[in-house]
Parts: sequence; structure tokens; C-alpha cells
Amino acid sequence: DTLPNKLKAPSVLASAINATANEMKKKIGQRARKRYAISDKKILTKKDRGGMYLERATGSSSTATLISRGGMVEAMAYMTRKNTETTAAMLNESAMTALEVDGRKAFQTTFQSGHTAIVQRVGRSRLPVRSLMAPAVPMLYGKSYEEAELDYYAILQRHIQREVERALGSFGNAA
Repeated sequence: DTLPNKLKAPSVLASAINATANEMKKKIGQRARKRYAISDKKILTKKDRGGMYLERATGSSSTATLISRGGMVEAMAYMTRKNTETTAAMLNESAMTALEVDGRKAFQTTFQSGHTAIVQRVGRSRLPVRSLMAPAVPMLYGKSYEEAELDYYAILQRHIQREVERALGSFGNAA
């Protein structure tokens, strides 16, 4: 009768869910780094820049949530080459291809303020130019999540098994 109280089943499940969420967070981050040619690693790690963070499961709530919030980032956050035939690449899997629209190639420039960006002329004249933006970090995680989701149930089962064994082991030691 007292076994469920001593094992604290809800907290065991919460621990397994949190461990699974942490592993999924790591897996999704690794897949995003592998897929996208990101040179600014802070956009994947810093919460305020779009990095993923975890809202943990507790004994009363068996839900863990991975969250990433953020807007589009500048193209400079991705690997680029300065003013050559090829200008930038967003995916690691693709060759560095020129960012070009209507014969207007993108190029790297530094503004008077000191800010460096990849820009493109709006028309045929020299000015104005517009700064190029890249996909938001949550979008990067979205594609990686779809690939990592296939592993989710196996990871969850492994962590549940480990937490149950840990709880039963400590119960046996206490008796």
C-alpha cells in the first residue's frame, strides 16, 4: 500500500521526461548546427537570441516543453565569404552560392555606425541598400525537430526504465 508513496511515481516520471527533453534539446541543436552554416553560435545557445530552453516537468505536471522564440536574424550570422563571386550560404549541405536578385548581387559592407552586414541594392542605383535577413532560429529548430522526433519514443522508454530502476534500487536500500 505504501509502495507508490515511497517511490514517488509522479516525480520518477517527471525525471524521465526532463531527461528525455534535455537529450532531445541537445539532439535538435546538434542537427541544426550540422544542417545550417551558422557562424554565430550564440543564436543557438542564448535564450534572448532564439536559443532553445526547457520548461521542466514536475511531479504535479508531467509535461516538459522545449521553447525557442526569436525573429529573423541577419545573414551575417551564417557563414559568408566577403565580396567574391559567391557571397553566402545558409545550408552546410549546399555549395556557397551567390545571393542575387535581378542581377544585383549581395555584398558585405560596414556602415558608418560600425555595423557590418550583408546588403543588396534596392534598385540599379548605388543607394539605397537593404540588409538581408535569414530564417529565424525557431525555424531552424523546426526542421531539425522533425528529424529528431523519430528517436523520441526510444529515448523516453530508455529514461523511464533508468528512472524506475534508480527508484527501485533506492527503495531496496532503504528497506
